[in-house]
Amino acid sequence: MTELRWGLVAAGSIAADFAAGVERSKHGTLEAVAARSADRAREFATRFDIPKAYGAYADLLADPDVDAVYIATPHPMHAEWAVRAAEAGKHVLCEKPLTVTAAEAEKVIDAARRHDVFLMEAFMYRLHPQTRRLVELISCGAIGEVRAVDVSFSFDTGANDAPRLADPALGGGGILDVGCYCTSLARLVSQAATGIDVVEPTTVTGMARLTDRGVDEFAMGLLRLPGDIIAQLSCGYRLTQDDHIRIYGTTGQIHVPKPAWLPQMRRATSSQIVLTSADGEPEVIEIEATQSVFAREADHVAAHVENRQAPELTWAETLANMRTLDRWRAAVGYGG
Repeated sequence: MTELRWGLVAAGSIAADFAAGVERSKHGTLEAVAARSADRAREFATRFDIPKAYGAYADLLADPDVDAVYIATPHPMHAEWAVRAAEAGKHVLCEKPLTVTAAEAEKVIDAARRHDVFLMEAFMYRLHPQTRRLVELISCGAIGEVRAVDVSFSFDTGANDAPRLADPALGGGGILDVGCYCTSLARLVSQAATGIDVVEPTTVTGMARLTDRGVDEFAMGLLRLPGDIIAQLSCGYRLTQDDHIRIYGTTGQIHVPKPAWLPQMRRATSSQIVLTSADGEPEVIEIEATQSVFAREADHVAAHVENRQAPELTWAETLANMRTLDRWRAAVGYGG
């Protein structure tokens, strides 16, 4: 394991979650934080006992004591600061989605390759023991051949309480914010079922309720994936529904009532996977997470930093998911 000194690029709520995770990690320490104002950076640094606070992101990237950065800015700023971090020789963990488009993601990956730094998109749920157990069940044929996937992730902010999510200039909309988890999970199921390292859907269709600015308040997607698997996706920021994962096979089905990406799953806690055989007998599989998902994420970077990519979230995996998101947004008429 490489011991990493972390710098946080932005000081919002997700940065706070990651900072708390680094505090509980085995191989990371908090070295610096940068925000759009020096006062905000200092307040955040005091909260987490971080030695250095900067009022400009560039100042943090110039700090020789920072080994790796966590980019927690709004979506449209990810590409710029991930590239600049790579150019500064910093390893990069960037919040999902890596960028707003696949074309931008290719530029970030190219920068990481050229400057020989680690880069990973921060899909923390992929590292959770619940997700890993789910992959094991599918891979070993616990429900036979997978036929269909039904996955949803949404929340309702209220009519006037989501300026970022409602703004197309800030990468707004449910698809980019939470639908990215749905596409990632559906593709992961296909990968586990087929044994293919990285898959993309052959067909992507969808519909959405769009605002007058062309942003998807909520959306549904339909994917045809390798293995002839059909995936139904539902997401949104103005929609209350039952967040879940359901996977249907020829000899049974799997239900995950609380997917690992939900906010309440971020701490070290227990969860369940319900496996139901064809005869209707359910088996409840208890999953215990002994480490918070953000602490696990920080340690995962430390474990793989010398390889420049992490096995669960390779650059090819990120690009495949970004291309799928591009196609889903195009299918629903985003921006148009």
